[in-house]
Amino acid sequence: MFHRLWRFISAALFASLVIGRAAHAITPETAPSTLPHGAIVDRQPLDADHGLPEAGEQFRIRYSSIDGVGGIEAREDTGAVFLPKGPTPPGGWPVVVWAHGTVGVASACAPSLNVRSQRDMQYLGTWLSLGFAIVAPDYAGLGSPGLHHYLNSRAQAYSVLDSLLAARSVFPLQNRVVLVGQSQGAHAAFSAAGYQPQYAPDVKVIATVLTGTPYFNAQTSAAMLFASQPDPGAPDPKIPYAMYLFLSAADRDPTMQASRYFSPQALPVLNEARTLCIDELTDHSTAAGLNAGNSMQPDIQKLLDNETPSLRYPTLHIKHPVFIGMGMNDIDVPVIMQQAFARDVAQAGTTTLVRTYEGLDHDATVNPSLRDSVPFVLDLMSTRKRAHAQ
Repeated sequence: MFHRLWRFISAALFASLVIGRAAHAITPETAPSTLPHGAIVDRQPLDADHGLPEAGEQFRIRYSSIDGVGGIEAREDTGAVFLPKGPTPPGGWPVVVWAHGTVGVASACAPSLNVRSQRDMQYLGTWLSLGFAIVAPDYAGLGSPGLHHYLNSRAQAYSVLDSLLAARSVFPLQNRVVLVGQSQGAHAAFSAAGYQPQYAPDVKVIATVLTGTPYFNAQTSAAMLFASQPDPGAPDPKIPYAMYLFLSAADRDPTMQASRYFSPQALPVLNEARTLCIDELTDHSTAAGLNAGNSMQPDIQKLLDNETPSLRYPTLHIKHPVFIGMGMNDIDVPVIMQQAFARDVAQAGTTTLVRTYEGLDHDATVNPSLRDSVPFVLDLMSTRKRAHAQ
């Protein structure tokens, strides 16, 4: 059904010319500091095992960026690009920039180096079947040097936007972009939407699509974050997130003592968190029976308070429409946090479409949300195209 709908409107959507930044000739000796941010450094065919069945072509890319943690130093990051099957339409493919959820903080956890989950294959396959190319950044520190700084809004935004700029310089992609993210990726996508007018002002973002969105403000508390666990005595899937957050903070301040924030029961698992990706770390945390009651020291609130400035969005006022999907059984990102986000974004003057999914948890919301987010995006693209033609 989606494929037929897309074919029906494709003539209206693909008339604009590709407006890309000029590709740079890269030699092995080229240093990141000699390139503008968002320049392609290398592209290679992506390993088939790490690809998407719906893709016609798929590549792993390296691109120049800026270290968003400090905001100054040049760096290189990685990601993947997936092109739909079939002939390239006039003007190129419209683009979904896919900001992935939590995978870990170690370089080896990068999505471009691993097999995608069945959930993500289905989700991204839908966008490919509709004729969207997908640019999928790994984020700084995933697939690239240095520790990944978890949920750092500026660092994620720079990775997202620079991956798009780099991909558009060498692939046939339109300057008609949808930022899409789930969980940590929703945080990255909305951060990118906020930074885009200053950091990548020539990018034309049609919409942002979010599910399971984290939201941090002055009222965010550790007690609120962990209160969503139905059984306080059961293992809590958010413990690994807290560990990744601590490791990010400790990477900036090596004097931080883990024992101030985590209990002796949790410390052995914390010691593994630097190298374990999220699925394995969650398994270890669950096997150890970790939850807020037996894992956290009182200073965990100080950690959250100190980190909140780096986790906050640059703005809640986005100049394009934003889709917000929430699973009402979500305990990974508490529903109360997502509801506050949706309320505050709308109150800030952003045009929003909010949809809730009863009985669905954090992961289960992703694909059912397509029934609402796909028409939302297609309608906006069609409307913008008609307005441009007038």
